[in-house]
Amino acid sequence: MPLAAQDVDSAVEQMAEEGAAAEDVEDYLQHLHGRRLDLNAARRGELEACGLLTPFQIASLLDYRKEYGRILSLQELSMIDGFTPEFAQKLSPFITLGGDFGADAHRLQLRSRLKYRQGQEGVYQYNRALYEGGRWQAGLLTESDAGEKPLADYIGAYLGYQKGRAAVLLGDYSACFGQGLALWSAYCFTSSAAPEALMRRPKGISPYKSCDETRALRGVAFSWGASRGIGASAFASVRGVDANVTGAGYTSVQTTGYHRSLYERACKNAMREYLFGVNLGYGWESVRLGVTAVGYSYSEHNARIVFDYNRYQLYDGWQGNLSADFAAAAGHWRIFSEAALDFGGHPAAIAGAVFTPSYDFELSFAARYYSKEYIAARAGAYSTITSVSNQQALVLCLLLRPLKGLLLTSFTEAVHYPWVRYRIGGPSSAFYQKLRAGYVAGFWSVSAQDHFVYQTFDGSRKHSLKAAAKFGGRRWKAALRGGGVILCSGQDSSQGWAASAELTGGFFQGRLTATGGLSYYHTDNYDTRVYLYGSDLPASMTFLYYYGKGIAAKGLVKLKIGRKCTVSSLVALSPVFECRLQADFIF
Repeated sequence: MPLAAQDVDSAVEQMAEEGAAAEDVEDYLQHLHGRRLDLNAARRGELEACGLLTPFQIASLLDYRKEYGRILSLQELSMIDGFTPEFAQKLSPFITLGGDFGADAHRLQLRSRLKYRQGQEGVYQYNRALYEGGRWQAGLLTESDAGEKPLADYIGAYLGYQKGRAAVLLGDYSACFGQGLALWSAYCFTSSAAPEALMRRPKGISPYKSCDETRALRGVAFSWGASRGIGASAFASVRGVDANVTGAGYTSVQTTGYHRSLYERACKNAMREYLFGVNLGYGWESVRLGVTAVGYSYSEHNARIVFDYNRYQLYDGWQGNLSADFAAAAGHWRIFSEAALDFGGHPAAIAGAVFTPSYDFELSFAARYYSKEYIAARAGAYSTITSVSNQQALVLCLLLRPLKGLLLTSFTEAVHYPWVRYRIGGPSSAFYQKLRAGYVAGFWSVSAQDHFVYQTFDGSRKHSLKAAAKFGGRRWKAALRGGGVILCSGQDSSQGWAASAELTGGFFQGRLTATGGLSYYHTDNYDTRVYLYGSDLPASMTFLYYYGKGIAAKGLVKLKIGRKCTVSSLVALSPVFECRLQADFIF
């Protein structure tokens, strides 16, 4: 569900479980804070793209504006169907009502992070500077993993300028269009357990601020929008790709981002990726149409060994995709779809609908068909495997709020893979179901979740269980978390479980925050490892898996120095010693 509808810790925890980087989530929130959305002027597409509101809230807001005109205060906003005083207060840092909460004109953020882990050679180093002000935005990022070249094994940078509805971006950027069948190079900030999350909200061209080296596009991008809802984007990228290159061409592509060993250093930027594309869009009132065309190629020939599992995903020379996407709203319904072809004419398609008759009930369903031959190297559409190919699936999501403070969600998916996969020598199917319940009452909250997976290729059945309880006030907070895994395969069964407790206290009017945590875990094998979330440095997270048997402990301290600086330190033993330091400056 939208970030504003949850407490931020819960949102980050749920997104981490689904693959998000904490820094990406924080950047997203900071972007919303720096460029607040005017709820009295925003169109439907802008309200959807921000990710703060559910479809029902968007429809209610637009109907209210049409009938009563401008919203004058947060109190008036809280009276609209689907909004509450608490929700309106959570929204306030990210919205404006036409000047009521004005945003900062200029913002400069500096961050530096060091991490030492026992047994590793060297330290992890990360530095970042971001600026937003007026028509300009710029960023510089350097990163070096332990064992890599000090200070700057990876360097990312961007410079952007916007005037009216026209913008240009140089350097590192991301491009997200349609439902992601042709091109989507950033994380999607929604949880799969929420019904409206089945519908992607394309954000077009935006700066790339992550330290994930494999997703960025690097080059130049232009975007332009007309007052009548017509928009266009054009982009080109040339970037280095880690690969094992021989005289015949590349035999593998490395995606870890590590350059520690001699082999990894030899693979660093061993070839280049060329990419270019355009997007044309039309959005007005309740309809959005888009067409995306993208082409890409490597500078080296493909010399990979052909196996059955990768037979249809190998290409040499130029490859690309052409897609058309459509989204529309009618009453309580929101429908979406995208269809795409690759250069060989192989198809992929996804379509679905979201039904939101009230704030307390949401339902969505989607179907997708990705042919086994479909190639889309830069796609980011929803998929249960690493590529957007070789699957046919149906998804159903349900959200209920039967009582005040009680939230129930259900995610059910059935998938068929018609072609062989890695280490799976024939067609197979899978069934996924995630049930989640949460209750919030004043200063305390509880939640529970069961994620069930059934795989036909080996007959395995796996339950991943989680439960959490949080309580506290302004100065003290506590969190108890537990998790368990039950795995059954044939006549064999195994299990694992873990539990953790955290206590956080605030001192000196919130300038000093200290957290202590203790965990115990016991698992039968690696397949029953348990994942648990824990507090970490700002814009970072601990979402470790526990394997074996043991105890882990940690301590975290955050100190605010004046209004501009925050220094944080974490010391952990889990089971090896680890120390992290971070300094943040905001001007």
